[in-house]
Amino acid sequence: MNHSSSSSRSTTLPNIILIVLDATRAKNLSCYGYSRPTTPNLERFAEHSVLYETAISPAGWTLPSHASMFTGLYPSRHGAHDQHQYLLPEYPTLAEHLRSLGYNTYAYCYNPYVSSSTGTDRGFEWFNVDFNRIRSSLNRIFTKIDNGLARLTGRRDSGARFINRLVRTALHQLKSEDRPFFMFIHYDEPHAPYRPPAKYNRYLPTGVSPGKARNVKQDQWEYLIDSSILNERDFEILTALYDGEITYLDNRLGTLFGWLEELGMLDRTMIALTADHGDNIGDHQLLSHKYCLYDTLLHVPLIVRYPAGTAQPGRIEHQVQTLDLFPTILALLGDNSSEIYQSLQGIDMLSSSKREFTFAEQARPNFTTMFNKFPEADVSRYDSALKMIRSERYKYIWNSKGDCELLDIRTDPGEEHNIITDQPDIATDLDKRLKDWLNSFEHARPSDRRPEFDDEAVERLRGLGYLD
Repeated sequence: MNHSSSSSRSTTLPNIILIVLDATRAKNLSCYGYSRPTTPNLERFAEHSVLYETAISPAGWTLPSHASMFTGLYPSRHGAHDQHQYLLPEYPTLAEHLRSLGYNTYAYCYNPYVSSSTGTDRGFEWFNVDFNRIRSSLNRIFTKIDNGLARLTGRRDSGARFINRLVRTALHQLKSEDRPFFMFIHYDEPHAPYRPPAKYNRYLPTGVSPGKARNVKQDQWEYLIDSSILNERDFEILTALYDGEITYLDNRLGTLFGWLEELGMLDRTMIALTADHGDNIGDHQLLSHKYCLYDTLLHVPLIVRYPAGTAQPGRIEHQVQTLDLFPTILALLGDNSSEIYQSLQGIDMLSSSKREFTFAEQARPNFTTMFNKFPEADVSRYDSALKMIRSERYKYIWNSKGDCELLDIRTDPGEEHNIITDQPDIATDLDKRLKDWLNSFEHARPSDRRPEFDDEAVERLRGLGYLD
């Protein structure tokens, strides 16, 4: 459908805002029951929203999880993962489809894995940070000066301040537009390294100064080969820094919600807030993300404020997945009989349908950065592909090396005890269901297409710990 054919509908269609918090696990948010008051603004936001208590990401790192949100497909279906870091154009995106319905489409993101470099920018009319297009030297100079001043005054962050500034300008402009808009906002907070602005160091243990906290190592590669570099006290400090980042971001989100209220946009806008994945902070002897399919990475927040009159606020206990957002949005628009809707692997979260199982995947990791830093590193423990199937009680993780796991997430929420030898029948049943599911759809075709990151993107990836 082109813009002209959809113009009669456009004024009745709701605005849609998708907010993604990078590396944010649900267990550290007070709106999900965490003991520290990390998210007071999200708690207030949730009062008028549907909070999904068990939202599961289909992948444990940025690219495949965003590609799944944008396509409504699992990683093995869309093919954008560790071994092939590019979303091929044959898989339609949410932005492309909404644009065909007459939506203005805008993206505010500062992560190179979600950009034209990886094909995930398709459908957005305007993408504020595109690492493969020339940005004005004046803007770069201004940004460097602004960041320098922020560092001196203890307000330096990972980009939320900059993103909010752009979003505020856009919202004021979009208020006068006749067409509805789809806006994707990605915040890098609280992605490692954890360095909250000064006033958000409030959770540090007694006697630990911000300077001492900064000295705690946050190198995931070094920790993988030598876990002795960090002790229990170090992880207590890292968790405090992580929580500080979340509280800071919650403050920025409160400001954003305030703008939407001032502009009178809340009632006619669907606002979906989620995370691409969580993080390990020493959990399972891991730091950062990838290399596992435990809930520290997969259990993410998902809070949706639907347009007025669409859904009753409340909490939903049963499992959903972040890729369910695509079909839910289409159903909200009355577009659930289209060919693209039928091709999606998610479900409409506003329907009576409930998932019996959720799924997640980790392709065989790419260890290039690891070997650049530690040429002699033994990565055999992590060098495998993983597939996960999760019922309301059990999680089964298939490992390409044969080290499969069965976990009772009801009695063992920390996923510390593999009970596969105690419950072989359950493991066999879930293994079969997982394989039947994998055989039920066509997998992405192999491709040699690779992302092309320029110097600025490489610098950003290095700052996020992806490169050495």
